[in-house]
Amino acid sequence: MANRKIRNLIVHHSVSAWGDGDVIMGWHTNPKPKGNGWSAPGYHAVICNGYPNYNAWSKRKPVAAADGRVDRIWPEDKPSNGCKYANADSLHVCLIGDFDKDAPTERQMEKLTDLLAFWCRKYGLDPRTAIFGHGEMQRKIGKEGYSKTCPGKNVSMTAVRKAVAEKMSLAEVKK
Repeated sequence: MANRKIRNLIVHHSVSAWGDGDVIMGWHTNPKPKGNGWSAPGYHAVICNGYPNYNAWSKRKPVAAADGRVDRIWPEDKPSNGCKYANADSLHVCLIGDFDKDAPTERQMEKLTDLLAFWCRKYGLDPRTAIFGHGEMQRKIGKEGYSKTCPGKNVSMTAVRKAVAEKMSLAEVKK
C-alpha cells in the first residue's frame, strides 16, 4: 500500500478528556478487554489537549507542552481504522477531547489547520473538497444506519476548511 492515493482527510475527536498518541494507540490496538484489538489504530495523528494522561487530568494540572502537540502514531502510507468504508484513500487525525460538550483548545485548532494544510500540499488536495469530519464522511458514504457528530458539535468543519484554505496560497488551492 506504499503507493496509495490519498483523497480525503478526516477529522475526529476522542470523546475523552485526556490522552495522547500512546494512549490512543493502546486503546485501539491492545487486545480486548483493555483495547479494541485492532491491527491498526483509527488515526495517523493525534493532537493533544494538554492532558496527556489520566494523572494530569484527574489533578486538573495541564501539561503546557502537551497542548497542541501532534503525535504521529501511524505511517501515512498505511490505512488506519478511522472511518468504515473510507480508510483506503484517507488520512485521519484525532483531537483529544469531547467536542459535543467542550471546545478544542486554540493550540489544538492551530495545529489541526497546520497539519491539514501540510497534508493538502503534500497530496495535492483542495481543502474545500477533501477535508471532512468523521460524521460528514459517514453521511457521504451512506452505508451505515446511524450518524456520528464526530468531531463534535463544537468543531465547525466549514470553519476548519476555510482556515486551511487561508493558510495555503491561492495557487495551492485548486480552483
